[in-house]
Amino acid sequence: TKIGPVKELYKRVDHLILGGVMYNTFLCAKYGVKIAGIPKEDIDLAQELVQLDKQEGKIVDLPLLVESENLGEKIEGKTKIIAVKDFKKGKRYNYILDADPDSFHNSPALDVIQSAKTILVNAVMGLIPHFREGSRALYEAVDGNSQALKLYGGGDTIEELKYSCPGIYMKGLDNPKCYYFTGGGTVLKALEEGSPFKIKPVERLLRK
Repeated sequence: TKIGPVKELYKRVDHLILGGVMYNTFLCAKYGVKIAGIPKEDIDLAQELVQLDKQEGKIVDLPLLVESENLGEKIEGKTKIIAVKDFKKGKRYNYILDADPDSFHNSPALDVIQSAKTILVNAVMGLIPHFREGSRALYEAVDGNSQALKLYGGGDTIEELKYSCPGIYMKGLDNPKCYYFTGGGTVLKALEEGSPFKIKPVERLLRK
């Protein structure tokens, strides 16, 4: 996910939980750390989001992350849990490929999810298929809020929910307060443009 849609989403939500590459980029910009695989130009762009969050404080930190020496397959002895509270400017990290499940247990993220009235899930937390635990913990936390309207957007999100939490996925099919839809990137693009009618394929259809 690019920074533009995230900034527009930020304006429309009470709280925002980032994951994956976008969260890594935000952490680099906020704490001045270096994370493998995150280019400087993306970090520079994320500074605007950091400044915005200093004023409004909507982004919820995930306190524990999974650092890996290699990009891809999970290898025993090559991964470890790291804490965001230990981040210091100039420190370098290997690939951060998932959120540790404990980030969603007795945490600010869990509190936000449990108190939400509407929840949009538009991503996976880790590098699929080797790092699934963070996504599973997120889906279980969302499922624990039985009162919220739940929107699961994007093919990757739905496929991972179906794989990691088949019971939750099946339950959602019969729940009138749960919606699944593909095209998660298109939804974010519509947010960035300010209207679904400004997306190019829709513009073409309207011209016809």
